[in-house]
Amino acid sequence: MPNQHRRFLWVLAGSFMATLLPIAIANFVLLSNSYGNNELVLKASQWQQATHGTTFAGGVAAPDGHRLFKTLRLHDRLMEINTVVLGSSTVMGITQSAFPERFKIYNIATNSNPLFNVIGEAEYIQKYIPSVKWLIIPMDWSLGFIYLDARPAAHDLSLPEAMRQIKSNEARAPVTERMRDAVSYPRIVSLLKMLKSAFRSNDKIKAVKNGFLIIGDEYVCPDGALGKDFDPMYRGICAGFRYDGSATFANLNRVGEKAQNAIRGSLDTNWQYAKSLRISNGVPNTVLLERLVNIDKRAKQNGGGIILLRPPMLSGLEAEFMRQRLFKDALLATKNILDTWVRQHQLKFIDAGQAEQFGCTADEFVDAHHAVNTCYRKIFDLSLPSLMPKG
Repeated sequence: MPNQHRRFLWVLAGSFMATLLPIAIANFVLLSNSYGNNELVLKASQWQQATHGTTFAGGVAAPDGHRLFKTLRLHDRLMEINTVVLGSSTVMGITQSAFPERFKIYNIATNSNPLFNVIGEAEYIQKYIPSVKWLIIPMDWSLGFIYLDARPAAHDLSLPEAMRQIKSNEARAPVTERMRDAVSYPRIVSLLKMLKSAFRSNDKIKAVKNGFLIIGDEYVCPDGALGKDFDPMYRGICAGFRYDGSATFANLNRVGEKAQNAIRGSLDTNWQYAKSLRISNGVPNTVLLERLVNIDKRAKQNGGGIILLRPPMLSGLEAEFMRQRLFKDALLATKNILDTWVRQHQLKFIDAGQAEQFGCTADEFVDAHHAVNTCYRKIFDLSLPSLMPKG
């Protein structure tokens, strides 16, 4: 190897050792005590139950962390609720404020949770928690959840199973996974922000120490709720879950003026939305539809029902898909099949895909398929009165 190439490699290695390596080590130290730590998930749940505040826990960020946290919270809230919101992060923006007084909700939506899992969760709730009368279930086409060729499996959302997981700490992430997360962009940005804030502090040493504490101090969120974080990441910005289970999305910027760029990017044929339509030809999995009909029948027998929702997409995006020759036929097939199915089985259905029809703006999205609470409030304010009988 020529000397100049060898020198370049040494300079490159030295640069890594001087910059990324210390950051990776610092983040790994933090993650060793927080990421996937089920005990912290339990502490966060207990704190939220006592204070009704907003909390973020490191274990929540790990695989199945959302599910464990939401399961604990669901059981704590059972005496107060009659409605459960299920699904993936696309419906995490749904809050209690979106519903009239008769609906007492808890949002158990978890990251990347496909429809076949949601159906299993709904069936568990109907079998073991009859006090829950109403279920809100999303029908995501953009992420391909309604097309997936999979059968729903049984789920155990019991409190004993959740406590078993906490005692065994079985979701504790392996070393390789923690190392990978330690050098992820969000973790690096979070650490740099903490160090920047500490540098500006009058007591820099104390600020750094506080930044490395796993459990932070209580503080007040912009909405007036109490906040506390059980992880150094996103410390002090109310980036976690509210008392009703909804997500604040406080750690994410709003799309705003970048809406047109986001729409153009979403139309890429290699992007997930296009792939979902192309692979399925817009035809939903009939097995999933059949199971949903049965869930609705049981809910009606229990004095409630299910409300199906096509989650909102960035204002203008779905309409643009309908104008594109590559996507129009498949998306139109999805809409026609679901509309016919809804009428045939007399299901309650809200098509919120074109969010602009409900007055939602780009400032109410963090990306093309995640709407915040204010958009959902507009959707339910306009939709529920026509769906629900008075009384």
